[in-house]
Amino acid sequence: MFEALPHKKWGFIDKTGKMVIEPQFDDVLRDQYGGCFPYSHKMFKNFSEGLCAVRLGNKWGYIDKTGKFVIEAKYDNAGTFSEGVGCVRLGQKCGYVDKTGKFVLPLQFDAYEHSNNARSDNPDWDFTAALVEKFGFSDGLAVARKDGKEGYIDHSGKFVIAPKFASAGAFEGGVAKVETGENMQRLPGSTFIDKTGNPILETEERCLDYSDKIFLATNGKYDATRKLYYLNAKGERLTKEEYVDARIFSEGLGAVAVKWGEGSLGSQGTKYGYIDKAGEIVIPAAFQISGNNLAGNFHSGRAIVSKTELDVMGNYHTSHGIIDAKGNWVLKPKYNHIAAYCDGLARAFSDNGTVYLDMNGNEAVKTNSPWGNSFSEGLAAVMAK
Repeated sequence: MFEALPHKKWGFIDKTGKMVIEPQFDDVLRDQYGGCFPYSHKMFKNFSEGLCAVRLGNKWGYIDKTGKFVIEAKYDNAGTFSEGVGCVRLGQKCGYVDKTGKFVLPLQFDAYEHSNNARSDNPDWDFTAALVEKFGFSDGLAVARKDGKEGYIDHSGKFVIAPKFASAGAFEGGVAKVETGENMQRLPGSTFIDKTGNPILETEERCLDYSDKIFLATNGKYDATRKLYYLNAKGERLTKEEYVDARIFSEGLGAVAVKWGEGSLGSQGTKYGYIDKAGEIVIPAAFQISGNNLAGNFHSGRAIVSKTELDVMGNYHTSHGIIDAKGNWVLKPKYNHIAAYCDGLARAFSDNGTVYLDMNGNEAVKTNSPWGNSFSEGLAAVMAK
């Protein structure tokens, strides 16, 4: 049982593997999505703008790179700093503090209703810190909740886009993904708005995601006729090609699959290639991408791809490797997990603990930690063994 396991403390290592902040904290924001935040496509960060949110006991505060608390641990949750402020939660309200801990926006915005109840019985597997991470600022605006609906505030705390959405995502390049609630039980597709709150595409296309000024859209089918394709910022087809699966563009490339895998592996064996913005295949379909792995997108000229094999007992075994932007192997599949490159290194899990790979796929930093986060601002949080 998880509840019977001894609690682990967190500390921080530098890029030489030296423990520069001794394990003493009860929790940090976890890198559970492979180096990317799923709701924003942004790279994972513990340290941001020189500060990191940590938990001591059951309260959160902020430390500097010496491990000293610069903002007292007294909040129920705390997010990373962005645009000079950090979002914190007390009870069922959120507000924003500056780097001295002074409230610049008081506790006036709603937290998620399940913020307190979502906590795990085992503190080593408590991922509730991510619940306030969504409320960080980007493009000068932040998602905020009021009366069960989400909208966007500016740095004065004023709602510049009224809280009317069932769910809202961070702005990136002037575009944000929102759910109106009208299509939650219908065919897939989201609404994308500009910073005035108006829909960007006056079209019936069902858009799933957006990045790099390109929309990923679907025909809305769930059966064998399901297809995905790309649209430009005007809602026009980027190319005539359609795919059985496709991912958002990153660094000018998008992962696509023309057909589902066949044989004993079935869809597990689906092969992906990468297209450019002209729709041309620039990396042939030769790679698998494990699940909805955001690390399969290109970051720092590297993408994490996988290989799945079926053993004699009928069990799937997936290993991960790294390719460059030309489709060449930097590292052939070897590790159970590799996260996207962050701060020049990629976290990987081996049998002996967490390791960090350099741009050539070599183990640059080795630890005996059962869990380590990706690097940010030169430091990585690691769980003591």
